[in-house]
Amino acid sequence: MNHKHITPLLVALMALVLIMFCIIAATPAHAYEGERITTARQDALHEAADILRACGYADDSDVIRALGAEWTAEQEALDIIARVVQGEAGACPVDHQIAVAAVVVNRINSEMFPNTAREVVSQPGQYTTLYLRGFDRTSRACYEAAKIALDGTDAVPDDVIWQAQFPQGTEVWWRSEVDTGWWRSVTYFCRGVA
Repeated sequence: MNHKHITPLLVALMALVLIMFCIIAATPAHAYEGERITTARQDALHEAADILRACGYADDSDVIRALGAEWTAEQEALDIIARVVQGEAGACPVDHQIAVAAVVVNRINSEMFPNTAREVVSQPGQYTTLYLRGFDRTSRACYEAAKIALDGTDAVPDDVIWQAQFPQGTEVWWRSEVDTGWWRSVTYFCRGVA
């Protein structure tokens, strides 16, 4: 076999992969477009704003604007976590998707990590910053998983802060094996510190 022909072919293949990556990164993201999924916190903030409006507060009052800012911050977290789930576990079963979302939420709530989804996802070596922009489509299931994790109604312990294809931290909480027929993967959800 002539290796001189393999090298240009390999370079061309790598260039094609790079071009595809650039196209994906430059494609505008569109979040789930169905009925809006909101967290319990967003619903409570909206209800509080409605009560204040009924008491005579205007939409441009400081307190209503503060509630609106909190609602928007929660929406950003929901969007980002749903994108993480889409990218990390979009083809996986629901329990796996919820565990991925819970790891992000547990990190937000941990003193070891930053306290926003944006900061957790953008930490070097953790997730890809493409999750901050999104994908062409983020499924309803991924939004539901993110909502469950943000609402705290998942069964994932608070100290499960690691997710990878290898064990880490202090112990493995759950080993998830996914076999779609064309793709097989094992993911470890682990407790504690590295």
